[in-house]
Amino acid sequence: MRAHLVVGGGDQSSAVTAELAAALRPRHPIARPSLLDFPVDPVVLAIETHLDRVLAALDLPAPVVADLIATILPRDLPQLLRLAREIDQVHRSGHELVVDVDVEVARLLDVPQRVARAFAAFVPVVGRWEVLVAPEGIGALPMPDLPLLDALREGAELLEGLDRALADPMTTSLHLAAPDGPVGAARRADAEVLLALMGRTLTAVHPLGGAGVEYLPTPAPDAGPRVEREEGRWLLRIDVPGVRAPDLELVRHEDELVLGCAGRTRRVLLPSALRRCEIERAGVADGVLTLTMTPDPAVWPRG
Repeated sequence: MRAHLVVGGGDQSSAVTAELAAALRPRHPIARPSLLDFPVDPVVLAIETHLDRVLAALDLPAPVVADLIATILPRDLPQLLRLAREIDQVHRSGHELVVDVDVEVARLLDVPQRVARAFAAFVPVVGRWEVLVAPEGIGALPMPDLPLLDALREGAELLEGLDRALADPMTTSLHLAAPDGPVGAARRADAEVLLALMGRTLTAVHPLGGAGVEYLPTPAPDAGPRVEREEGRWLLRIDVPGVRAPDLELVRHEDELVLGCAGRTRRVLLPSALRRCEIERAGVADGVLTLTMTPDPAVWPRG
């Protein structure tokens, strides 16, 4: 079953959400999250409780500490974690989730991947506490409380799952119900760029006064990077719908590709078979980025 997310923060969001639920209800059981206040997420609570002591012991400059806290604890983290839990729950229950998401659309599509990476990167920092803050001969500080490590790992897993769900049209439908005027246009542009870097397009766009569900399309089942073998080379194809070759920036960083367009970026992990290959050439045609990759003789074993 899928999650159907109404995004954009327009005045018609609630009407679009209601119409969407009504369109689905005759065929599927519907789950609607409660609009009541929800308790503090345990991941947020554990990190807020224990992180200050970790950063204080590292004796970092105040601006660095502020940047770290802003990265690890963004303002919309509780809503994103709650959405991740709701999507996971409906997939287990077999229901269709319909929800009006109260997170700016650009942040919804961008923050989960970034914060998941930050959580995962912070785990070894905390895990190697004594090596980092109390080298041998200086004295030992107590290890951070276990709940912090558990919270970082759980948060990374939840946000990675949310990011995968947002990038997968078989899992999540996205309906943009943005405000009228320049604000709505900007939100639509942000959504289209970020979704293109995910290989996606919007399910539907609802202008002011046009609340309703225009269509509920069946998504293509072959979403995601695709690998083909061709005469001693590999072809990696990544959908970037609507993006032109001059507008796409491409950088390889170790085992990842960093795709950029209009000031937005997204990281794509290379399939394992291509991590020991080098990029020979790249091109974009008809909304598909194609990379031709050849084995790197420096790392491939020779017979």
